[in-house]
Formats: sequence, C-alpha cells, structure tokens
Amino acid sequence: TTKIPHVATLIPSMKKSDVQCRLDFLSAVPDTQNHDDASIAATTSPKPHKRRERYSGRYPKNFKDKYKERQGDEETISKVLAKGMTPAGQHVPIMVKECLHYMGLENNQRDRDSPVLVVDCTLGYGGHSSYILKQIMNSTDARLIAFDQDSVEIMKTEERLRKSVLEEIDTATESAGEGNDIFTAVNQNFAELGSYMTSTNQVGKVTSLLADLGLSSMQIDNNDRGFTYKRDGPLDMRMSPEDDSAETAYQLLQRLRVRQLKSMLKNNSDEEFADEIAFGLIGDRSKIPKTTMELADRVRDIARPLIVKQHNWNSEQIGKNQAKKLKSQLDSTIARVMQAIRIEVNGEFRVLERLLEDIPTQVLSPGGKVVILTFHSGEDRRVKKSFKSGFKSGIYSAWSRDVVRPTKEERRDNPRSSCCKLRWAILSDQNAN
Repeated sequence: TTKIPHVATLIPSMKKSDVQCRLDFLSAVPDTQNHDDASIAATTSPKPHKRRERYSGRYPKNFKDKYKERQGDEETISKVLAKGMTPAGQHVPIMVKECLHYMGLENNQRDRDSPVLVVDCTLGYGGHSSYILKQIMNSTDARLIAFDQDSVEIMKTEERLRKSVLEEIDTATESAGEGNDIFTAVNQNFAELGSYMTSTNQVGKVTSLLADLGLSSMQIDNNDRGFTYKRDGPLDMRMSPEDDSAETAYQLLQRLRVRQLKSMLKNNSDEEFADEIAFGLIGDRSKIPKTTMELADRVRDIARPLIVKQHNWNSEQIGKNQAKKLKSQLDSTIARVMQAIRIEVNGEFRVLERLLEDIPTQVLSPGGKVVILTFHSGEDRRVKKSFKSGFKSGIYSAWSRDVVRPTKEERRDNPRSSCCKLRWAILSDQNAN
C-alpha cells in the first residue's frame, strides 16, 4: 500500500487553518474500502430539504404563527412598526420621555453623584426599564429594582436586559459585573413593594418610582393567556398562569351569582348594560362561556338589540354608517366586559390601592417622585384621589392636576397608547418615613 503524504507537506504554503479545513473535509469522505455500496449510499445521500415555515397570507393573525417577529426578524419587525402595530412577543413602551422627565431622570435634572434608587413596578418587556438603566448608568450610586408577577415573562426580560443593556453598562464602566449590581428583578406583584422594602432595609430610600398599569403586548397577543377577544383562547386572564391555585376567568364566572357579576361590571368598567349582560352570561349555569370568542359572541348577541334600541334604529334596515357605529359600540362593550373580569381575576384595584398607600409611607424618600400610567377610568380615579388627598394633607408637595397624554405622533405610531393617562406626584421634603 502506498503511503499518502500529509497535506501540509504537499502544499507547504498553506496556512494551518486551511490544512485543518481540508483534513476535516477528507475525514468526512467515506472509506470505500471498508464499507459496502449500501452503506456508502446511505452516508453520501443528501438529506431531504425542509422548507421553512411561511406566513399564511400577507400577515398571520395568530400569535403562534408570527414566528418571524418572535424570532427577531428585523425586516418584518420594521414593517409591523411602520403600520402602527406592535410586533408579536414585544411591547412598545409608552410616553418614555414624559416618564423620565417626571421621574426626574433626565440628565439635566439630577446630580450624578447623588444616590439614585429607582423602582419599576411593572417590568413587562423591559421597555421603560431599559431606558431607565441607560439614564442612570453613569451615576456614581444608582440601582433599579423591577417587579413583575408574571414568572413567564420576567425570566425572558431579565435575560434580554442582561444581554443588551447590562452588557453595555459593563462596557461603559469598564467593570465586569457592574450591570448585575445596578439591576434587580423581583418576581412579585407590586402590591408587595412595601413589604419588600421593609425586608431589605430600604424603607424610604426610593428616589423615583414608575408604575405602568397597562397589559403588556406579549400578554395581549398570546391567545393562550385569554386577554383578547379578537382571537380564540381559554377564558384564563391570570397574570400568573403557572399558579394553579389562582382562579381563572371561567372559574370566576362559575362561582359568581348574577347580582355579583352585575355589580362587578358596573364597578370595574362602568358598563351600562351590566344587568342584561350579567344575566345573559351566567343566568343559565349550563351555558357559561369557556373561551374568549364564546364570551365575545355572547356579549355581542346580548348588547346588539340594546344598542339598536338605544339609537332608535330599525333593526331590519341598518344603514352602512349605523352598522359601523354599531360594530364600534359592540367592540367597546366586549372590551369593557373583559376588562371588568380581568380586574377581578387579578385583584387589580386592590393591589393598586395598596401600592398607593405604601408609596408615601414605605417607599419614597423625601422629595421622591412617582409616575403612574393608567388605562381606564377606574384606575385613574383611584390615582387622582390618592394624589389629591395627599397634596391637601401635605404628604405630596406637588401633583398633576391635569393628566399628561401621549402626543398625536405617538398615538399614531402606537395605537395602544391612545387611552393612556400619566399622573405624577412629588413627596414632600418634610414627609419623613
């Protein structure tokens, strides 16, 4: 047998990496002397080509089908944003500049040598937190504590922030691990903020606080979470879906009596057809809706004749403009019903009221600033009442008598911001905790 010289001796000018590439190639070639024809064919035959999954139609409606956005395809994401839509699995933060301003975090508003402790009560996708981190990264003593009760999303967001913003902080400060020290994620509901500050010996040390009370787009877009009526999904609506002890929306409807649901619809969403909808949804216990689409269809059937009668329309001859207005009112009614149920499932008003009580007594430092984004009248009423009474009693030195709203441009680019209201307050310097 003739001995084959080493490749490098045949071509001395080849680089080591080139030699290794060719050796790897040679090692992959089957040994025809020691294998039969069948095994050679099996080794060398190419694997069948698997076509990548394609979008069905121009743009898929279901969250699970929007794989391009969820995998971070920049071209697709740019197209979605250009249409004024939110990419699946992402969340566009609302009124970022306004939040930073009223939290006192703009560069010209603070001394970089003064201690900064910021709390983001609702981490979500990390949009607001990422901007906060970038603002405080050059401060001598700065930290951000972010809360979120959604254990599914908080792990994704923390990992995403650590791979992007926090690595940037390490680079800027030339100190490995600095980003880890500046940021803490807490998997708890913000109702526990006061208790957390007590247990960590940080009572009265927070200089700025933000609470964005809106749902994250990731929760809305995911059919399995049951937060939207536009796509079918289980009637769940829990912020902590992994908590089997927490009651789902369907279980809540099973438990409630008609008068209880009627009261809930009025208190949680100011629903004008609360009596009829409550009876229509659970009056027959055997027909309680189990999915979001079932709920939406039932509410639509109940409210349609009521709205037609309210406008004195002829139900047999509804014109084009009337049909458009009818659809809009029906969608609003369904949204209010789902809002009322979601608020009850997650105890949203109770946790907001607890937060408002703890902010001046357990959380903020004297002169500390709080900013809260609300998305419906029930939330805004509670925030306004708390700030107003706190100002009158001397707890707050200033507060937002008028709400701050998104700009026209932001409402166009991000329609989900349209109903948002921002309120702020400043803790009095004399308010010692």
